[in-house]
Amino acid sequence: MVNKDNAIRQNGSRYLYQEEREPDMNKHIKMPKYGLQQDEGTLVCWLKQEGDAIAEGDILCELETDKATFDFEATESGFLRKILCEEGQTVPVLSDIAILTDSIDEPLETPDTTETASAEPSSPAAELPASSAVTVDSPADGTDANRIRRSPAARKLAEDLDIDLATVTGTGPNSRVTKSDVQSAADALVSTAAPTVGREPLSRMRKAIGKAMVSAKQTIPHFYLSIDIDATDLESASKWAAENERSGLTLTDLIVKAAADTLTEYPILNARLENDDIVYNEHIHVGLAVGTDDGLLVPVIDSADTRSLTQITETRSRLVTAARQGKLASDTQATVTLSNLGMFGIREFSAIINPPECAALAVGTLRDEIKPSTDPAGLLARRIMTITLSADHRLVDGLVCARYLQDLKAKLEDTYWL
Repeated sequence: MVNKDNAIRQNGSRYLYQEEREPDMNKHIKMPKYGLQQDEGTLVCWLKQEGDAIAEGDILCELETDKATFDFEATESGFLRKILCEEGQTVPVLSDIAILTDSIDEPLETPDTTETASAEPSSPAAELPASSAVTVDSPADGTDANRIRRSPAARKLAEDLDIDLATVTGTGPNSRVTKSDVQSAADALVSTAAPTVGREPLSRMRKAIGKAMVSAKQTIPHFYLSIDIDATDLESASKWAAENERSGLTLTDLIVKAAADTLTEYPILNARLENDDIVYNEHIHVGLAVGTDDGLLVPVIDSADTRSLTQITETRSRLVTAARQGKLASDTQATVTLSNLGMFGIREFSAIINPPECAALAVGTLRDEIKPSTDPAGLLARRIMTITLSADHRLVDGLVCARYLQDLKAKLEDTYWL
């Protein structure tokens, strides 16, 4: 009997879904669920073939959700015996996509006897819409010699940008055309056409973002508190670090570190609501809102409360770079989100809370303000930054949030902790 409570194992940022089993039995790899709103995923391409030996950490395939693409890594060794989900196929989360075995000659279960963790069986490719099941494009003459291998995201972007896939050079496995290939081809084109008018359908990502934000504003009673931070010394510390072989460090890294450290004293702001229960998260996972041409992605610095400033800098750089390429390099769920629009000159703004989080921080630009001082002139120029906290009133009240912002201000203004 399969214990459904133990049917899903999580290892860091890699997922392998399998049934409880005795040694030498089949392992059923399933379509992972990367986010609360995700109900299906697309198999973009397989990087391993049936019969290949698999080592822990090997990338088995590339998956696509509403928001990004992911490299799907194995958490166990074995042999890839059976591929159940074809490239380009979209299936419900927790549906079987492949079978892994401990040995190459181990008896193989047939797909129709494979028990899945999802409530409904995955749909066969024949029942899927043509747009989600097709993995190749054929030219108008119908010849197979010039069939184009491309990911679903590449096809969609090519349609949106009116790019002929036959003119795009693929850099993916087996010369597969990727989304970045299409974007590169579009960037290389110099168009003098006048702007078009009319309408276009929402992209898959924009639909997902819209659904999540409407739900957040309708179900979470937001309230907002803002505080001004004297960031003169903080900015100086950031510049000093940049000049002393810490060129990757940014002001955002300093704010992430200070925000996470301060949150350890306010666990309610790092909690979530499940029915009528408050669930306190063990670690502080800070999501960073990153804008892309296609929409908003939120890569996550996991366990930011336990990381050094150097580790936060290295992790933030890697995650943000991947996000701007349309990928999320980690599937960890954020417990609090930070959005920084200061680099665009935005003085202050309020962020929408990302369910099931309790709070979000919005960081504005650094600006010059004249303050009283003991200087003979009586005035002093300081660098001021406004931070706004959005909080869920079901979980927390204004007093707690005000104290958190007060402590965060004290930490950011006294840089001894750096």
